[in-house]
Amino acid sequence: MHRSVRFLLAAVFAVAACSNGITGPTAAVAADDVVITATVPGSCRPGVACDPISPSYTLGLITVRNNGTAAAYLRTCGSTVRLTEQQLVNGQWQAVGPAITCAVGPVSIALAAGDSIQSNWWFAPGTRRLALGVAPTADLSGEALAASASFVVH
Repeated sequence: MHRSVRFLLAAVFAVAACSNGITGPTAAVAADDVVITATVPGSCRPGVACDPISPSYTLGLITVRNNGTAAAYLRTCGSTVRLTEQQLVNGQWQAVGPAITCAVGPVSIALAAGDSIQSNWWFAPGTRRLALGVAPTADLSGEALAASASFVVH
């Protein structure tokens, strides 16, 4: 191999090794045909109070949609869907926010084929995504993780 080609390859590998690009998955990940979409910034759902929790946070509109032909079962916390916010840190997705214990309520709720639910969420700056456990059965056996595409909050 010519010396100039080796030098060029070494330079390319050095730049790639030192870059701070996103190494975690950035596309949406569907589970049992359930897809999570985050629109950030997003609108406030009608009839919901969307007062800012901090000037540095941005409101998002979250949609969980079942694109399948059968019901999907979503992990819950109390009477609502248990979405988990994740932040990309050093190429790894890490859960953010307070640790919440869900001791009461059903383990899952059914989302009918073709149906969707929406929620508002406040996001701090950073590279974020939302994740949710989804399964084909109410007892969540065979549960898989659905995740929204990553997005950057400024």
